[in-house]
Amino acid sequence: MTLQITIPHAPLILQDEIRRSEEAKYDHRLHAMLLIANGMRCPQAATMLGDSERTVRYWVQQFNEEGLQGLIDSERLGRSSRLSDRHMDQIGQTLRQ
Repeated sequence: MTLQITIPHAPLILQDEIRRSEEAKYDHRLHAMLLIANGMRCPQAATMLGDSERTVRYWVQQFNEEGLQGLIDSERLGRSSRLSDRHMDQIGQTLRQ
């Protein structure tokens, strides 16, 4: 018997959660590096994980240059968002519908 996820839009829900949590982002990048370290090519890993090939290649480059520290998001500069987290969550829910 094969188990399947039956929750509608599960990939979108999971990807949103990965993007929302700094720890989940880091773990996601670790999984990508593990796939690459075990011989998977960037395009296949990107497809499997739902990321762009360019993004996975960037993570590999960062990992090669800085080790595990290279997979941690650095502080981003720029203007802060005008929308609160609550509003962003509402927009995300509306888009998923």
